[in-house]
Amino acid sequence: MEFRGVIFISFLFFQLGVNSNAFPMNDLISKLLGQPDVNFKQFAGYINVDENAVGRSLFYYFVEAEKDPLTQPLTVWLTGGPGCSSVGDAFGSVGPFIVTKDAHDLQTNLFSWNKVSNLLFIDSPIGSGWSYSNTSSDYNNGDDITNKILLTFMQKWYEKYPVFKSKDLYLAGSSFAGHFVPNLANALLDDNKQSKQSKFNIKGLVLGNPMIRKKLDDIAKIDFFFSREMINSSLYNEIKQECNAIDENNYFSSIKTTWSAKCKNLVFEANLAAFKTDAHNYSPQKLFDVFRPPCAETEQDLNLGKQVPIVSTEVDMCHPLRVKFYFNLPEVQKAFHGNQTNLSYRWKGCFTANFKYNEADKDLDMLPALKNLLQQSVRITIFSGDQDGIIPIEGTLQHLKKLAGELNIKLTKEETWSVRTKVLCLHI
Repeated sequence: MEFRGVIFISFLFFQLGVNSNAFPMNDLISKLLGQPDVNFKQFAGYINVDENAVGRSLFYYFVEAEKDPLTQPLTVWLTGGPGCSSVGDAFGSVGPFIVTKDAHDLQTNLFSWNKVSNLLFIDSPIGSGWSYSNTSSDYNNGDDITNKILLTFMQKWYEKYPVFKSKDLYLAGSSFAGHFVPNLANALLDDNKQSKQSKFNIKGLVLGNPMIRKKLDDIAKIDFFFSREMINSSLYNEIKQECNAIDENNYFSSIKTTWSAKCKNLVFEANLAAFKTDAHNYSPQKLFDVFRPPCAETEQDLNLGKQVPIVSTEVDMCHPLRVKFYFNLPEVQKAFHGNQTNLSYRWKGCFTANFKYNEADKDLDMLPALKNLLQQSVRITIFSGDQDGIIPIEGTLQHLKKLAGELNIKLTKEETWSVRTKVLCLHI
């Protein structure tokens, strides 16, 4: 059987009439701090995912589509990390608002995905954002338990919003969502096979710079540095020789292989050399956009009302800091119905103090999960930013070419995708 890759997703609209009173009005957001007036509703709150007792809940933020929400599809957004807040990410990526420079107001996001879809942001796993558990061991996360809890969440969320169960469903996310999204999609399809009730109407996946095979992505980072003349050939060749335990042909057999201390040291040396810095001044933030300087603003600056000028007119590298500041404002938490349990830690965009994730699961190969979805006619869109040093496009292209070969998919000619004459990405 021949399968074809799909680059762009098409949404199919259906005309339905449903009473809006079916929505949980206790979760309705009246208005967020500094929010401009809008013509769509927002909801936020907790879904209890503990079948036996109250005390294990995921937090969500639901945004109606700008026009005719009851005829539009539903897109679920999961942020990676693992351990980053999807709800917080909404305010700097695909959600309807962006936190302004003073961190007390919101402005409209002209590129929000709610122009074409209803949006559901889920703080997952436990310990991300405002999602919590009263059982300390629940903060020890991994792929299997995260997926099981997400499936329970989806089942219970649809009980709150039954009108959307029949709508086309798209799952989207970035980074480690390369694990979360395919795993959840497969779980929903498995649930469809067992359920005698209504089915999850899953249509497609959208993944941005997804982590698919971590160790190969880590090696691709070195190729990324070298191709952009950020490290010299001597260091590059030494790393390739010392860290050659992982390649396309032995990923499964060597996935548990521990890199040598020399290999790890060389990779770290490459990170320092790439940004012309030392261990004392190195910031992992640099890897998210290798050509722009990291944020120079601090939380103290925001407390004092000081605004640091944005170096780039295209990307605000300080935006995550402003989102963190905004989400810790008491009036913002009240508007969101968030942090109702008075968590012992402040809201963070990523990696709260109690959060842990199984390191072995990070190395798992996600190509089989993607392959299974394609074989069941689930469409998949993958896009990559060309300046991402965490999960470089070089590695992602190799993963997709391997997947295409296994499924006998014919790759089209590589072409650039431009907007306003500026090249944004490469697609195949």
